[in-house]
Amino acid sequence: MTIHPQTIQIFLPSGDPQGIREATLITRTIRTIEIPRSRLDTFLRMSESSQVGIYFLFGENDQTGQPRAYIGQTGNLGTRLKQHNEKKDFWNRAIVALSLTHSLTVAHAHFLEWLAIKKTTEAERYELDNQTLGTYPHTPAPMEAECREIFETIDTLLTTLGFPLFAPPIKTTHIFSEPTENIYSIEEKDLSNTFYCRTNGVDGQARYTEEGLVILKGSFGRLQPCDGFSRHNTGYVAKRQALIDQGILKPDADRLVFTKDMVFKSPSPAAVFLLGRAANGWTEWKDAQGRTLADVMKRNENSKDRNE
Repeated sequence: MTIHPQTIQIFLPSGDPQGIREATLITRTIRTIEIPRSRLDTFLRMSESSQVGIYFLFGENDQTGQPRAYIGQTGNLGTRLKQHNEKKDFWNRAIVALSLTHSLTVAHAHFLEWLAIKKTTEAERYELDNQTLGTYPHTPAPMEAECREIFETIDTLLTTLGFPLFAPPIKTTHIFSEPTENIYSIEEKDLSNTFYCRTNGVDGQARYTEEGLVILKGSFGRLQPCDGFSRHNTGYVAKRQALIDQGILKPDADRLVFTKDMVFKSPSPAAVFLLGRAANGWTEWKDAQGRTLADVMKRNENSKDRNE
Protein backbone atom coordinates (compact mmCIF):
# COMPACT_ATOMS: atom_id res chain seq x y z
CA MET A 1 0.00 0.00 0.00
CA THR A 2 1.36 3.38 -1.01
CA ILE A 3 1.52 5.78 1.95
CA HIS A 4 0.42 9.35 1.21
CA PRO A 5 -2.13 11.82 2.60
CA GLN A 6 -5.70 10.76 1.82
CA THR A 7 -9.22 11.79 2.78
CA ILE A 8 -11.63 9.00 3.74
CA GLN A 9 -15.34 9.49 4.28
CA ILE A 10 -17.18 7.14 6.64
CA PHE A 11 -20.98 7.23 6.53
CA LEU A 12 -23.20 5.71 9.23
CA PRO A 13 -26.61 5.02 7.59
CA SER A 14 -28.31 4.37 10.95
CA GLY A 15 -26.16 6.79 12.95
CA ASP A 16 -24.85 3.88 15.04
CA PRO A 17 -21.01 3.64 15.00
CA GLN A 18 -21.32 -0.10 15.73
CA GLY A 19 -23.80 -0.64 12.92
CA ILE A 20 -23.32 -0.65 9.16
CA ARG A 21 -20.47 1.63 8.07
CA GLU A 22 -19.78 2.77 4.51
CA ALA A 23 -16.26 3.95 3.68
CA THR A 24 -14.97 5.66 0.55
CA LEU A 25 -11.88 7.51 -0.60
CA ILE A 26 -13.44 10.68 -1.94
CA THR A 27 -11.40 10.60 -5.16
CA ARG A 28 -12.07 6.90 -5.94
CA THR A 29 -15.09 4.96 -7.20
CA ILE A 30 -14.76 1.99 -4.84
CA ARG A 31 -16.88 1.76 -1.70
CA THR A 32 -16.63 -0.69 1.17
CA ILE A 33 -19.58 -1.51 3.41
CA GLU A 34 -18.94 -3.07 6.83
CA ILE A 35 -21.83 -5.24 8.00
CA PRO A 36 -22.20 -6.67 11.51
CA ARG A 37 -23.67 -10.17 11.20
CA SER A 38 -26.59 -9.04 13.34
CA ARG A 39 -27.41 -6.37 10.72
CA LEU A 40 -27.22 -8.65 7.67
CA ASP A 41 -30.97 -8.32 7.05
CA THR A 42 -30.52 -4.54 6.78
CA PHE A 43 -27.83 -4.96 4.12
CA LEU A 44 -29.98 -7.45 2.19
CA ARG A 45 -32.61 -4.72 1.82
CA MET A 46 -30.03 -2.28 0.39
CA SER A 47 -29.73 -1.96 -3.40
CA GLU A 48 -25.97 -2.57 -3.12
CA SER A 49 -26.63 -6.15 -2.02
CA SER A 50 -27.40 -7.19 -5.61
CA GLN A 51 -24.11 -5.90 -7.04
CA VAL A 52 -20.97 -7.70 -8.19
CA GLY A 53 -18.15 -7.45 -5.67
CA ILE A 54 -15.49 -8.97 -3.49
CA TYR A 55 -16.23 -9.67 0.17
CA PHE A 56 -14.40 -10.49 3.40
CA LEU A 57 -15.69 -12.32 6.48
CA PHE A 58 -13.93 -11.58 9.78
CA GLY A 59 -13.93 -13.45 13.08
CA GLU A 60 -11.48 -15.39 15.20
CA ASN A 61 -10.28 -18.89 15.96
CA ASP A 62 -12.26 -20.01 19.02
CA GLN A 63 -9.31 -21.95 20.44
CA THR A 64 -6.45 -19.50 19.96
CA GLY A 65 -8.21 -16.15 19.63
CA GLN A 66 -6.24 -15.51 16.44
CA PRO A 67 -8.01 -13.35 13.82
CA ARG A 68 -9.59 -15.35 11.03
CA ALA A 69 -10.89 -14.32 7.60
CA TYR A 70 -12.58 -15.69 4.52
CA ILE A 71 -12.29 -14.00 1.11
CA GLY A 72 -14.69 -14.47 -1.77
CA GLN A 73 -16.21 -12.89 -4.87
CA THR A 74 -19.68 -13.04 -6.31
CA GLY A 75 -22.08 -11.65 -8.87
CA ASN A 76 -24.63 -11.03 -6.09
CA LEU A 77 -23.26 -9.97 -2.71
CA GLY A 78 -26.50 -10.40 -0.79
CA THR A 79 -27.14 -13.93 -1.98
CA ARG A 80 -23.61 -15.06 -1.15
CA LEU A 81 -23.57 -13.49 2.32
CA LYS A 82 -26.93 -15.11 3.07
CA GLN A 83 -25.41 -18.48 2.18
CA HIS A 84 -22.42 -17.86 4.46
CA ASN A 85 -24.76 -16.83 7.26
CA GLU A 86 -26.35 -20.28 7.04
CA LYS A 87 -23.15 -22.32 6.69
CA LYS A 88 -20.19 -20.52 8.30
CA ASP A 89 -19.99 -20.06 12.05
CA PHE A 90 -16.75 -18.18 12.78
CA TRP A 91 -17.49 -14.72 11.40
CA ASN A 92 -19.16 -11.77 13.09
CA ARG A 93 -18.54 -8.98 10.57
CA ALA A 94 -18.47 -8.84 6.78
CA ILE A 95 -17.02 -6.16 4.53
CA VAL A 96 -18.02 -5.94 0.88
CA ALA A 97 -16.22 -3.90 -1.78
CA LEU A 98 -18.15 -2.68 -4.80
CA SER A 99 -18.16 0.02 -7.45
CA LEU A 100 -20.03 3.30 -7.09
CA THR A 101 -20.37 3.35 -10.87
CA HIS A 102 -21.40 -0.32 -11.19
CA SER A 103 -18.32 -0.90 -13.32
CA LEU A 104 -17.00 -4.02 -11.58
CA THR A 105 -17.44 -7.23 -13.55
CA VAL A 106 -17.12 -10.86 -12.48
CA ALA A 107 -13.71 -10.87 -14.23
CA HIS A 108 -12.56 -7.98 -12.00
CA ALA A 109 -13.89 -9.81 -8.94
CA HIS A 110 -12.06 -13.05 -9.79
CA PHE A 111 -8.73 -11.26 -10.08
CA LEU A 112 -9.30 -9.23 -6.90
CA GLU A 113 -10.21 -12.38 -4.97
CA TRP A 114 -7.03 -14.14 -6.15
CA LEU A 115 -4.86 -11.12 -5.32
CA ALA A 116 -6.47 -10.63 -1.88
CA ILE A 117 -5.93 -14.29 -0.94
CA LYS A 118 -2.33 -14.11 -2.15
CA LYS A 119 -1.56 -10.95 -0.15
CA THR A 120 -3.29 -12.28 2.97
CA THR A 121 -1.27 -15.50 2.79
CA GLU A 122 1.98 -13.56 2.42
CA ALA A 123 1.16 -11.22 5.33
CA GLU A 124 0.49 -14.14 7.73
CA ARG A 125 -1.61 -11.88 9.93
CA TYR A 126 -4.96 -13.66 9.63
CA GLU A 127 -5.82 -17.35 9.48
CA LEU A 128 -7.59 -18.00 6.19
CA ASP A 129 -10.78 -20.06 6.23
CA ASN A 130 -10.50 -20.55 2.45
CA GLN A 131 -9.90 -24.19 1.57
CA THR A 132 -7.91 -23.34 -1.58
CA LEU A 133 -5.65 -20.42 -2.47
CA GLY A 134 -6.80 -20.29 -6.08
CA THR A 135 -4.76 -19.86 -9.24
CA TYR A 136 -3.76 -16.76 -11.15
CA PRO A 137 -6.71 -15.89 -13.42
CA HIS A 138 -5.92 -14.92 -17.00
CA THR A 139 -6.62 -11.19 -17.09
CA PRO A 140 -5.88 -8.71 -19.90
CA ALA A 141 -3.11 -6.27 -18.95
CA PRO A 142 -5.36 -3.14 -18.88
CA MET A 143 -7.86 -4.88 -16.60
CA GLU A 144 -5.09 -6.17 -14.31
CA ALA A 145 -3.70 -2.64 -13.94
CA GLU A 146 -7.19 -1.40 -13.07
CA CYS A 147 -7.66 -4.22 -10.55
CA ARG A 148 -4.39 -3.46 -8.80
CA GLU A 149 -5.43 0.18 -8.36
CA ILE A 150 -8.79 -0.98 -7.01
CA PHE A 151 -7.01 -3.36 -4.66
CA GLU A 152 -4.91 -0.52 -3.22
CA THR A 153 -8.11 1.36 -2.44
CA ILE A 154 -9.66 -1.70 -0.79
CA ASP A 155 -6.47 -2.17 1.25
CA THR A 156 -6.61 1.40 2.53
CA LEU A 157 -10.31 1.19 3.41
CA LEU A 158 -10.02 -2.18 5.18
CA THR A 159 -7.09 -0.94 7.26
CA THR A 160 -8.95 2.26 8.15
CA LEU A 161 -11.92 0.20 9.34
CA GLY A 162 -9.60 -1.82 11.58
CA PHE A 163 -8.89 -4.87 9.42
CA PRO A 164 -5.24 -4.68 8.19
CA LEU A 165 -5.62 -7.94 6.29
CA PHE A 166 -2.76 -7.49 3.84
CA ALA A 167 -0.19 -5.83 6.11
CA PRO A 168 2.55 -7.97 7.69
CA PRO A 169 2.56 -7.69 11.52
CA ILE A 170 5.80 -5.74 11.26
CA LYS A 171 7.03 -3.58 8.42
CA THR A 172 10.78 -3.72 9.06
CA THR A 173 12.80 -6.36 7.28
CA HIS A 174 14.36 -9.18 9.23
CA ILE A 175 15.83 -12.49 8.14
CA PHE A 176 15.36 -15.76 10.00
CA SER A 177 18.35 -18.04 9.66
CA GLU A 178 17.61 -21.75 9.65
CA PRO A 179 19.14 -23.64 12.59
CA THR A 180 22.81 -24.50 12.44
CA GLU A 181 23.89 -26.94 15.13
CA ASN A 182 20.50 -26.44 16.78
CA ILE A 183 20.97 -22.65 17.17
CA TYR A 184 18.37 -20.22 15.86
CA SER A 185 19.22 -16.62 15.09
CA ILE A 186 17.63 -13.46 13.78
CA GLU A 187 19.62 -11.01 11.69
CA GLU A 188 18.15 -7.54 12.11
CA LYS A 189 18.63 -4.91 9.43
CA ASP A 190 17.17 -2.24 11.70
CA LEU A 191 17.66 -2.59 15.45
CA SER A 192 15.82 0.59 16.41
CA ASN A 193 12.71 -0.03 18.50
CA THR A 194 13.80 -3.65 19.06
CA PHE A 195 13.30 -5.21 22.49
CA TYR A 196 14.74 -8.37 23.96
CA CYS A 197 13.60 -10.95 26.50
CA ARG A 198 16.61 -13.11 27.30
CA THR A 199 17.49 -15.53 30.05
CA ASN A 200 18.46 -19.18 30.36
CA GLY A 201 16.69 -21.07 27.55
CA VAL A 202 14.97 -17.93 26.25
CA ASP A 203 15.91 -15.62 23.38
CA GLY A 204 13.06 -13.37 22.34
CA GLN A 205 13.24 -10.37 20.03
CA ALA A 206 10.28 -8.12 19.37
CA ARG A 207 9.20 -4.77 17.98
CA TYR A 208 6.74 -2.46 19.72
CA THR A 209 4.22 -1.25 17.13
CA GLU A 210 0.93 0.61 16.95
CA GLU A 211 -0.89 -2.70 17.48
CA GLY A 212 1.18 -4.08 20.34
CA LEU A 213 4.33 -6.15 20.74
CA VAL A 214 5.34 -8.29 17.75
CA ILE A 215 7.54 -11.27 18.62
CA LEU A 216 9.82 -11.88 15.66
CA LYS A 217 10.02 -15.15 13.79
CA GLY A 218 12.94 -17.21 15.10
CA SER A 219 12.55 -16.16 18.74
CA PHE A 220 12.43 -19.09 21.16
CA GLY A 221 11.31 -19.78 24.71
CA ARG A 222 11.03 -22.63 27.18
CA LEU A 223 9.21 -25.77 26.12
CA GLN A 224 8.26 -26.68 29.69
CA PRO A 225 6.58 -24.03 31.86
CA CYS A 226 7.85 -23.47 35.41
CA ASP A 227 6.54 -25.73 38.19
CA GLY A 228 2.95 -25.00 39.12
CA PHE A 229 2.39 -22.46 36.36
CA SER A 230 0.46 -24.86 34.08
CA ARG A 231 -1.90 -25.91 36.87
CA HIS A 232 -2.98 -22.35 37.62
CA ASN A 233 -2.96 -20.99 34.05
CA THR A 234 -4.94 -23.49 32.02
CA GLY A 235 -6.01 -20.85 29.50
CA TYR A 236 -2.40 -20.04 28.69
CA VAL A 237 -1.55 -23.74 28.34
CA ALA A 238 -4.50 -24.36 26.01
CA LYS A 239 -3.65 -21.39 23.80
CA ARG A 240 0.01 -22.38 23.61
CA GLN A 241 -0.93 -25.95 22.65
CA ALA A 242 -3.28 -24.66 19.96
CA LEU A 243 -0.45 -22.59 18.46
CA ILE A 244 1.79 -25.68 18.53
CA ASP A 245 -0.92 -27.64 16.71
CA GLN A 246 -1.10 -24.90 14.07
CA GLY A 247 2.69 -24.86 13.62
CA ILE A 248 3.06 -21.26 14.80
CA LEU A 249 5.12 -22.57 17.73
CA LYS A 250 7.53 -25.39 16.90
CA PRO A 251 8.95 -27.65 19.63
CA ASP A 252 12.69 -28.16 19.19
CA ALA A 253 14.62 -30.05 21.87
CA ASP A 254 13.85 -28.11 25.07
CA ARG A 255 12.61 -24.93 23.39
CA LEU A 256 9.61 -23.53 21.54
CA VAL A 257 10.44 -21.60 18.37
CA PHE A 258 8.21 -18.96 16.76
CA THR A 259 7.87 -19.88 13.07
CA LYS A 260 6.25 -16.53 12.16
CA ASP A 261 5.90 -13.02 13.51
CA MET A 262 3.12 -12.89 16.11
CA VAL A 263 1.28 -9.86 17.49
CA PHE A 264 0.48 -9.61 21.19
CA LYS A 265 -1.77 -6.71 22.15
CA SER A 266 -0.02 -6.54 25.54
CA PRO A 267 3.69 -7.11 26.24
CA SER A 268 3.01 -9.33 29.27
CA PRO A 269 1.47 -12.33 27.44
CA ALA A 270 4.37 -12.10 24.98
CA ALA A 271 6.83 -12.51 27.85
CA VAL A 272 4.76 -15.28 29.46
CA PHE A 273 4.81 -17.31 26.24
CA LEU A 274 8.60 -17.20 26.19
CA LEU A 275 9.38 -17.54 29.90
CA GLY A 276 6.75 -20.12 30.83
CA ARG A 277 5.89 -18.27 34.04
CA ALA A 278 4.02 -15.22 35.25
CA ALA A 279 5.73 -12.09 33.94
CA ASN A 280 5.36 -8.32 33.66
CA GLY A 281 6.18 -7.63 30.04
CA TRP A 282 6.75 -3.93 30.66
CA THR A 283 9.84 -4.80 32.71
CA GLU A 284 10.89 -8.11 31.11
CA TRP A 285 11.33 -6.59 27.63
CA LYS A 286 14.44 -4.38 27.35
CA ASP A 287 16.14 -2.52 24.53
CA ALA A 288 19.80 -2.81 23.51
CA GLN A 289 20.77 -0.27 26.20
CA GLY A 290 19.06 -2.28 28.94
CA ARG A 291 16.14 0.11 29.35
CA THR A 292 12.80 -1.56 30.07
CA LEU A 293 9.88 -1.13 27.72
CA ALA A 294 8.15 0.84 30.49
CA ASP A 295 11.06 3.29 30.64
CA VAL A 296 11.27 3.69 26.88
CA MET A 297 7.52 4.35 26.69
CA LYS A 298 7.83 6.72 29.67
CA ARG A 299 5.24 4.79 31.71
CA ASN A 300 7.19 5.55 34.89
CA GLU A 301 7.52 9.31 34.39
CA ASN A 302 4.52 10.27 36.53
CA SER A 303 5.53 8.00 39.40
CA LYS A 304 9.08 9.40 39.30
CA ASP A 305 7.74 12.94 39.42
CA ARG A 306 5.65 12.08 42.48
CA ASN A 307 8.69 10.64 44.25
CA GLU A 308 10.91 13.64 43.62
